[in-house]
Formats: sequence, C-alpha cells, structure tokens
Amino acid sequence: MSPRSFRRGILGSLACVWLLAGWLGAAAHVQTPDPFEYAAAVRTFNQRIDEYVVLRARLEEPLPSFNARRDPWSLMLTRRYLASALRAARPRARQGDIFTPEVASMFRALVARAFGEIDIEGLVEGSLVGDDDLVDLTVNEPLPAWAMTAVPGALRDRLPPLPDAIEYRIVGGALVLWDAHAEILIDALPDACAA
Repeated sequence: MSPRSFRRGILGSLACVWLLAGWLGAAAHVQTPDPFEYAAAVRTFNQRIDEYVVLRARLEEPLPSFNARRDPWSLMLTRRYLASALRAARPRARQGDIFTPEVASMFRALVARAFGEIDIEGLVEGSLVGDDDLVDLTVNEPLPAWAMTAVPGALRDRLPPLPDAIEYRIVGGALVLWDAHAEILIDALPDACAA
C-alpha cells in the first residue's frame, strides 16, 4: 500500500468518524431536554405545589391531627371538612393550574423516558393505561379508590419529589396529584402514561 493511499484511507476513516460523531451528537441533542427549560419547569411546579401546601397547612391548623389511630368516623369528618375548606379557598381551581403547559411537557418527557428505559407496566398489577371516561378528573373532588393506581417506585423516583401527604397516582392514563389528607384531586395530567 502506498503512503498516499494509506493517507486517503486514514482521512476517509476520520471523516466517517467525524460524521458519525456529529450525527450521534445531534440525535442525543434532540432527545435531551434543555436544562434551562427543565429547571424552569421544575421551579414552576415546586412553586405551585408549595402554594397549595401553605394553603392546606393554614386550613389544617385548627383541625385535629391525621393520626391513623383516631376513630375512623372522626378522621373521615376531618378529611371532608378539609376538602370542603380547600374547595372554598380554591373556587377557580382547574386542570392545568399546577401542570402548566411547560410543566406538562416536562412530566410527559420524564414519563416517556421512564417507560422507554424500564418495563414500568411489568411493575404494576393491571394496566397503567385505562379508560379515562370511567372517572371524572375534576380538581378539588375525590376519586374512587378502585380507579387509582400507585405510581411504581421506578417511575416515582424520576419525578420531582413531593411534600408529605401529596402523592402521584395514576388514573386511567392520567398522572394525578392526590392530596392524601383531604382525599381530593389537586391536578391531573391526562394521557401522561399513554403508550
């Protein structure tokens, strides 16, 4: 092999490596969310959750504690009173108040990435994607226990952490924020778990 053809072979190989690296870099860039947009969405989400938690704490203050050893009847009455007080304090609450469009995009990307990397459905009894028409996802209202599925730990660990007594749940294909003290829906992200 002559030195000239050897150099051409090396240059050709370097050109292929350079093109391949550029293509892989572009593909990775498309799949990776912008860190500034992600940080802004997390900030918005945390701010809105914190506002809700402050409101709930103010309304909970005069109530008896949510100790599980309490009489079930009085515990239920306390939960219903708190839910009623939250409805009165947030009369205009609607879907999307916490899951704003930017926050919703971030959550959908996180859920899609988790579904792509882990067999989430294999970790849950039944299906994560159900018929949303069976359950009315109205903010500030209760949901039937049979309709809710706990979010698998492998998915929950990828989502922003929540304060005490606020939980992620799955209802049909929707990811919902559930107030475990008042037992009401805080907000819902429809079709977040759609395949």
